[in-house]
Amino acid sequence: MAESRKVVYFLGAGASLGAGATAHVQGGGELSIPTQATFWDTFLRFCRSSARRKRVESFLFRYFMGYGKVPSRSGPAERRRSLNVCDVEEVFTFLSERVRAPSTTAQLRTYASEVWDDLVAEVGNVFRRFEANSGTRHSYRLLYRHHIRSFDTVVSFNYDTVFEDSLPQKVKWGYEGIDDCTKRLSVLKPHGSINWAFEEGQVTLASAPERCVIVAPTHLKFITGSDHSETGAKFAGYLDQAPQIQKIWAALERAMKDARALVFIGYSFPVADLYFSSLLRSVLALRESSPAIVLVNPDAVALSERLSRRFAVGRAVRYFDMTQFIQATRRDVFGQI
Repeated sequence: MAESRKVVYFLGAGASLGAGATAHVQGGGELSIPTQATFWDTFLRFCRSSARRKRVESFLFRYFMGYGKVPSRSGPAERRRSLNVCDVEEVFTFLSERVRAPSTTAQLRTYASEVWDDLVAEVGNVFRRFEANSGTRHSYRLLYRHHIRSFDTVVSFNYDTVFEDSLPQKVKWGYEGIDDCTKRLSVLKPHGSINWAFEEGQVTLASAPERCVIVAPTHLKFITGSDHSETGAKFAGYLDQAPQIQKIWAALERAMKDARALVFIGYSFPVADLYFSSLLRSVLALRESSPAIVLVNPDAVALSERLSRRFAVGRAVRYFDMTQFIQATRRDVFGQI
């Protein structure tokens, strides 16, 4: 049966980076798609609204850097780079907690809600700058050819659409939970996507929505969202913002229960994303046997040790870069399991 051979592939921020996703910048240069280490530099650089950029920058300096105000003697580029030490998941967690915590003052709640809305509103503007290119098409098409089968599931935690846009045109795929994925490669995006819009209580596909649908990278995924949004998107950033988002997470759980192997490409199990960790823990407890774990990450050794301490998993098969993995074949990987 297909289920006994099913593999779930998880794509983290490191996958898009490893595939070669870049954006063009002034002067003819290119900027790599951001990961945790470069997120704020890239995010603030590509913000479309100067008012939103200034508010997010001021918030980060005040609450995460300990400054009374944005340092005036530093240039914009220097300020952006200095903010990269701020953990992305921790920032979103702080905001989502302060927006709803009963002890929060009215002033801080309003401010946190405004910053939260700024982040959600600008995510699409930032990540739409990163499009499929010859490098990503080469990498992801090799990944598809060597590893992925029609009965597998691809899970992308990324807001960008680099993976989908890099697939061969002949490949039939769909967003499970939003599209009919019968006889199509299932692509699950539990954190949302820059080409999803929220209209009349439903998630719909749109090429460049003014405000895309995202689920924030925080463990507080089921807390009711802000009601101060200037766009009226009351539940932006949370799982309960639309029924399809919850269906996507339910489909993810089913896929993990049926899988022979879980392959994590460029995903490092961030501490703040405890919701996915709890989902994985539940799946492992309910299965009769543990799935094989494959890690594709430059830090695969340390990541493997950390996973073995946190979850009931055996030895992980390790690859240290994406090129090494995609040049292997599905048979090569299964031969190590």
